[in-house]
Amino acid sequence: MAKQLKDWFVPWLFTSREYNVSILDKAWANPGHGRLMLNENPVPPSEKVINAVTQIMKHGNRYPDSFPRLRAKIGKMYGLGPDNVALCNGSSETIDAMMRIFLQPGDEFLLSTPTFELFPPRAELCNAKVVQIPVRKGDLQYDVDGMLNAINDRTKLILIINPNNPTGVFIDDADLERFCETGIPLCVDEAYLDYNPDHPSKAPLIKKYPQVFLSVTFSKAYGFAGVRFGFVLGTEEMIAAFNRMFLPWNVSLMSAAAAEAIIDNPDEVKAKVEHNNRWMAIFAEELKKLGLKPYPANGNYMLIDGTMTGKTTEEILKAAMDMERLYLKKIGEIHGKTGYFRVTPGTDEENERFLKFIRAYFG
Repeated sequence: MAKQLKDWFVPWLFTSREYNVSILDKAWANPGHGRLMLNENPVPPSEKVINAVTQIMKHGNRYPDSFPRLRAKIGKMYGLGPDNVALCNGSSETIDAMMRIFLQPGDEFLLSTPTFELFPPRAELCNAKVVQIPVRKGDLQYDVDGMLNAINDRTKLILIINPNNPTGVFIDDADLERFCETGIPLCVDEAYLDYNPDHPSKAPLIKKYPQVFLSVTFSKAYGFAGVRFGFVLGTEEMIAAFNRMFLPWNVSLMSAAAAEAIIDNPDEVKAKVEHNNRWMAIFAEELKKLGLKPYPANGNYMLIDGTMTGKTTEEILKAAMDMERLYLKKIGEIHGKTGYFRVTPGTDEENERFLKFIRAYFG
């Protein structure tokens, strides 16, 4: 008897967690609803970026090169060379590639919880074990000792998001170095660092620790979530490994042109960061007045503790939709408590609706 189709699939395909993005179908179908749920940048690309993409489209019949000029510009931003940079189709491609570079079936991937929910599924799709250590109670900082104590001979990859998503917390430099000193491959994800001009990149670590690499995306402060552009920073040996794992031509002429145009126009990014940070300060002030607890907003998202109100996360998200047609981000239980949720600043009009909602619902 012939096998059923499902019997041909690798057995861990459907036992792995799913990163569900179905909310985007709803958001695109309802353009009047506020998109405050997925850490998108509400400010669209400038005419400079649009023109750069339009011009390169004239050469869309040709395969791209390796973008040496763009890689040199990115490397210079970090005091590195072009061969320390691997370009990719957003940091989601880095997440997938790093699992396949370092993890074999049965190996362990060590990270915190809560975290960006795309990481665990991609490790599980390599049939690896995901080991997640809860953040500390109260300040939601990384439980560094707990994570280090979880390391064993099967630990082949460690993740530190800095600042962390969804908690918004930066890890102390000394604690980060403790992870570097393990000698185990370590991904430092700096997806949200651009919102913090006073915090330098940890790129210099790769010169001392060759097993350390950085993941960077233009989806956040640069506003390229739909353009899809990111890069990895590492030693030349590390970058060669990622380039071998990445598909050829994984970055289009259009996304590379957009990236180079915005790098050459830093005031565009600065304005987007200022919009975000201004509204984050307003949100924090209003939430505190209402008795809620906002965590540090070091990215374009704010984790909010509403557990003291007795409202569940589901109730809060439903009320935001019913009252103001706002999508907010669902956050699972943290240390057994529900009532956490996350908000990303949107347009001025969407942000005013969010303020109206929290005043009416929690006030």
